Amino acid sequence: MMTSKQKIADHFTAPVESGEVPTVSVSDRAGTRVERGHLWIFSNEVTKAPDGLEPGRFVQFQASGRFVGVGYYNAHSLIGGRILARERTDDIAGLVEFRLKRALAQRAPLEKDEAARLVYSESDLLPGIVIDAFGSNVVIQSNTAGADKLMPVIEEKLPAVFRDVLKRDIQALVVRANAPIRKLESVEDYVKVLSGDEAALTDTRFAEGGTQFAANLMTGQKTGFFLDQRDNRDHLAWRLDGAKEARVLDLFCYSGGWGLRALKAGAEHVTFVDESADALELVARGMKLNGFSEARALRRQRSVFDYLETDNDKYDVVVADPPAFAKSKKDVGAALRAYEKLNRLAWRRVRPGGLLVTCSCSYQVSEEEFSTAVSTAVGKEKGIAVLAHRGAQASDHPVLLSMPETRYLKCLFLKKVPA
Repeated sequence: MMTSKQKIADHFTAPVESGEVPTVSVSDRAGTRVERGHLWIFSNEVTKAPDGLEPGRFVQFQASGRFVGVGYYNAHSLIGGRILARERTDDIAGLVEFRLKRALAQRAPLEKDEAARLVYSESDLLPGIVIDAFGSNVVIQSNTAGADKLMPVIEEKLPAVFRDVLKRDIQALVVRANAPIRKLESVEDYVKVLSGDEAALTDTRFAEGGTQFAANLMTGQKTGFFLDQRDNRDHLAWRLDGAKEARVLDLFCYSGGWGLRALKAGAEHVTFVDESADALELVARGMKLNGFSEARALRRQRSVFDYLETDNDKYDVVVADPPAFAKSKKDVGAALRAYEKLNRLAWRRVRPGGLLVTCSCSYQVSEEEFSTAVSTAVGKEKGIAVLAHRGAQASDHPVLLSMPETRYLKCLFLKKVPA
C-alpha cells in the first residue's frame, strides 16, 4: 500500500539539502519577517522563481542567499509563499503528523458530543488547513493550493491521531475544499467524503454549553457552524442566567448559535432573523433538539436591514453578528459605513438598560475602526453606551502573535444607559 509520504512525493520530492527542491528568492524584508515568525510571503516580495512551478509546489525560500524556510509557492496568488517550517526538513509527513498531534492535544479533552476547532491554519503551523470536530464527525477544509498537496498525509494520519489524542474514533470525515478563498489561489473546488455516512454529515448534532445544535457539515456555512463565537456566546449565557423575562433579537442568526444559547440560559423569547430558509430550518431543528416550546421563538426570513427598518419592538438583548463586510482593503470604507448603519438600526431596538452585542469578523477592519464605527452609530442615535465586555475569537482559534492576520473577530457588549 502506498504511504502518505509516497503519495505526496510528486510535490515534496527531496531533502532540501539535496538541491532538488526548487529555490524561490524573496526580498530581505520578507526574509526578515519570516525569521521573526510571520508565515506569509507576498507576491511582490518574490524576486526570483523557477518558471513553470505548479501552484502549491514545495520549495525552499531564501533571501540574499540565506535560507529562511520551506513551504508552498503559488505564483497565481497574492500570498505567493506560505512557510511550513523555518528549518530544513525532508520528512514533511512526519512534520505534519507531529503538528496534528500537538494541535489536538491543545484542545483535549473534549466531550463526546462537543464541537471544537482542532486545527486553525497558520496558528497551528499548518497554513491553509482548518479541521473542525462536531462530536465524532469531522470536517477538513483545504483553503490553498499547498494545503491540497498535504491532503494525502492529513487524510491518512488524522484518524489515528484523533483516536490517540481524543480517545475515540472518527465516525464521519469530509474534506470541504470549496471556500471562497480558493479562487484567489487559482485551484478547483471539491468536496470528498472520506469515511462514514453522508446522511450523518448532513444531519449532525452536537452540543455547546449544554445546548444542542443541528448542523449540515456538507453544505452549511463555514464548516457547518460558527465555532469562533463560542466564548462570546458563553459570556452572553452567563449574563442571561436566570433572566426569565428577557427578550432577545438574534440578527444574522444562521443556525441560532446566540439565540438558542439565550433560550437555554433562561430567556423568555428569541426572535431569529436571517435571509436563508435553510438557516431557519436549522434553528427549528435546534428548538426541537432542546425541547424548547415554539411559543418562545419567532423565525423571520428577511434581510436584516429591512427587518430593522420596519420592526418597532424593543429587546433586552440585540445580537448583530453579520458576515464579513470587508473581504479586502478596498472594501473597508464601505464596510465601516455598513457597520455604522447596522448598529444605528440595532441600537434603536435595545430597550434602556439593555444590551447590544455587536460583532465584526472582517480582519481588514481593525478593532479601533470597528469600535469607532459603533461609537459613531450610538452617538448619532444620541445614545450613551458603556462597554460591558470586549470579546474575541474562541480559545481554540489561537492567535499567532507574530501574525496579526490570525486575529480577526471583534465582539462588543454594550450596555444602553438610560437617558
